[in-house]
Amino acid sequence: MTDLGYTFASFLVRRLSPGAMDRLLHAIADGYALAHPRRARAVERNLAWIWKDAKREGPPPRARETYRAFARALRAFLESDEAEAPGSRVRLSEASRRALKEARRSKRGAVLVSSHIGPWERALQWLAAELGGVEALAARHKLAAVDRFFIERRARGGVRTLCSSRPVMSALQSLKAGGWIAALADRPRRGSARQGIVAIDRGPLLLARRAGALVIPGVSTFAADGSLEIDFDAPFSLDPARGLDILEGQARLQRFFDGHVRARPTQWFEWRAVPRLSASGW
Repeated sequence: MTDLGYTFASFLVRRLSPGAMDRLLHAIADGYALAHPRRARAVERNLAWIWKDAKREGPPPRARETYRAFARALRAFLESDEAEAPGSRVRLSEASRRALKEARRSKRGAVLVSSHIGPWERALQWLAAELGGVEALAARHKLAAVDRFFIERRARGGVRTLCSSRPVMSALQSLKAGGWIAALADRPRRGSARQGIVAIDRGPLLLARRAGALVIPGVSTFAADGSLEIDFDAPFSLDPARGLDILEGQARLQRFFDGHVRARPTQWFEWRAVPRLSASGW
C-alpha cells in the first residue's frame, strides 16, 4: 500500500464509527485473502501446523483471521492519538510489570526485542508514554513516502525512528547513554538457520552486547475483549563476564516468541510458508 492508502485509512479511522470501521476492515481483509490465494494458502499452512503442534481441537483458523488481526493492529496504530482508541486499554501481568520495573531500575540502556506479533507499533507508543520516549530501529520501506508516513506517525506517539545514514551507531550512542531502543528480531537475513517457529535475527542481541545494554523481550496481542495485552519477559544481560552468551539469549527469545505464537497463532504476521519443523526440534 502507498502513503496515500495509509493516509486515507487514517482519515477513515477518524471519521467512521468503531462498528463501521470493523466491518470495513473485515471486508478488506476477506477480500485480500480471496484476491491472493497463494499468499492465503501459505498463511493457512503455517496456521495448520502450529494448530497441530499445540494440540488444539477442531479445524485451524483460516487466513482471513490473520488478515483481520493485522488490519486491527494497523487500526490501533492509526488511531493511537484518539482518546477512545482501543489500544488505550492496556493490560500487563504482574510478571511483566516486574520485568519492566527491573529494567528501568537498572538505569542501563535497554534493547526491547519484539516481533511481528499483534499491535507492536501501538504497544511501542504506550511504552514511550511510560518512559518519556523511546527510539526504534526500523527497516526501510521500498517507498520513501511510506517511510515518512510511519516515521511521522511514530513521532506523534513519542517514538523516534532511527533513520540516519548510520542508524546502528546512533543506537549505540543512545544505549550507552541509558536510552531504550526497540527492534524487531523475526526478519533475519536469508540463509539464517531457523531453530523454532519464529526465525530469530541475532542483530539486536549483538547490538545490546556491544553497548553493554540489557535485553528485554516484549510482545503485544489483542485480548478477547479488544484490550491490548503487553507481555515482557525478564530482562537479561549479554555481558561476557556474568551474562548469557548469544546462543543462550537467542534461545530465550525463541521460547518467548514461539510460546506467544502457539497461544495466538492468528496474530503472528508471517506471510510466507514456514518450513515444517518436528516438534522435537523446537
